[in-house]
Order: sequence, then structure tokens, then C-alpha cells
Amino acid sequence: MDHDDLVRFTSEALLLCLKVSLPVVGVAALAGLLIAFIQAVMSLQDASISFALKLVVVVAAIAVTAPWGASAIMQFGQALMQAAFP
Repeated sequence: MDHDDLVRFTSEALLLCLKVSLPVVGVAALAGLLIAFIQAVMSLQDASISFALKLVVVVAAIAVTAPWGASAIMQFGQALMQAAFP
């Protein structure tokens, strides 16, 4: 494994981190905006409502995307090990 392979695998690892985390971060941001809008319309000031709903939404998003993310990480790990130890 030479320098070019290390750079390629590093960039692939960073992109994989972005791809795996982006759905959950996007869902969390969207849920936060939606909950904040609803709280503003209804004049609710309770922070625990916002936190609890966002927590439920994020846990659900993680549960839905975990199998896909785990398989993507496993495929990357297998490709990395095959390149490192042919």
C-alpha cells in the first residue's frame, strides 16, 4: 500500500462518514425546525417538549438507517483490509 492508496482510502473514509451521518443530521435539523415552528405558532416555551420529540425522531432515524450504514462501513473495512493485506 503506497501513499496514493492511503490518500484515496482517507478521502473515501471521510466521504463515508459524511454519507452515513447525513441522513440523521438532516432529519434532526428538519425536526428541530418543524418543532420550533409549531412551538412558535402555539406560543409554547417548554424546552422539554422540543428535546423529547427531537430525541424520538433522531432515535427512529438511527434505527432506520443503521443497517445501511453498518453495511457501508463493513464494505469499506473489507476493501481496506484487502488492500492492506493482499
